[in-house]
Amino acid sequence: MNLSNILQRLLLVTLFAGFSLESQAAHTPWAISRAENGLFLGIGEDIFHIQDNGSGSPPASEDGELPAYTLGLAHLGARAGGLYWRLRLSGAFGATRYHGNTGSGLPAQGSATSRIVSFDGRLGLGIDGLWRGGRAVVLIPYLGAGFQRLTVGGDSPCTGDETLTGGHLGLGLDADYALDRRWALSLHALTGYTLGTQTTATVPTFFDTATGTLQNARVTEALGDRPYEAIGGAISYRADRRLDISLHVRRALWSATGSSPLPILDSSGKTLGATCLPSSRSTDTSIMIEAWTLF
Repeated sequence: MNLSNILQRLLLVTLFAGFSLESQAAHTPWAISRAENGLFLGIGEDIFHIQDNGSGSPPASEDGELPAYTLGLAHLGARAGGLYWRLRLSGAFGATRYHGNTGSGLPAQGSATSRIVSFDGRLGLGIDGLWRGGRAVVLIPYLGAGFQRLTVGGDSPCTGDETLTGGHLGLGLDADYALDRRWALSLHALTGYTLGTQTTATVPTFFDTATGTLQNARVTEALGDRPYEAIGGAISYRADRRLDISLHVRRALWSATGSSPLPILDSSGKTLGATCLPSSRSTDTSIMIEAWTLF
């Protein structure tokens, strides 16, 4: 059973249990309320990897460990059944590595300066009282959406400067557990689909018969909508009356279909062949230390 099926069943059970409660008057546990409310700022590392599924040997890939930052706002209602929302802006910048082959199939390596900018949000409902003894657990089913832009500049022998953009939309579940009044643990997962994924890259499109060389051009191609999954967790500590410190880890996985065939023409307009941008699979892992302050 994959993550999507497991999460869908958990969401159904959570929603059924939440709407079946006799009372929605219970207060959200204090440690959880602090961990899910306020303005937060974080720094850390973003680890991403893109693996092409092309025919070259070895397959082309791009990876790197980049310094990262995050900034956001979050709110969870003080009582069970309260509204939950979260907005987050993240970025990363640094050197990445290319491993693979050139357009002619020769092995190649390179480095580039890459930038990642992403924005995501959640909208959901906090469900408390499922365990009425201490009410230490809050489940939050939510709708999650986001957008990401990845720019890889420099020495990729196949595509030169490349820009990948796209969004995602899915259903998620957050489970928060209050260890005591200072410590809170959070686990979350989301399953959905990518939206509007596309790439802009440099590919050969013209054969110059006079010089016997291939000429490149910048093209933008849609890559299709495919499954998107994310999973993560955080542990939060109440440092003082106004400040919480948390360690947050998140890992997202998604794939992209390849482009349609792009013809290679000669000076007479005759089609000599075709090229295409291959399908790919991507992972993005962030490890962040965040400081939270209550509104």
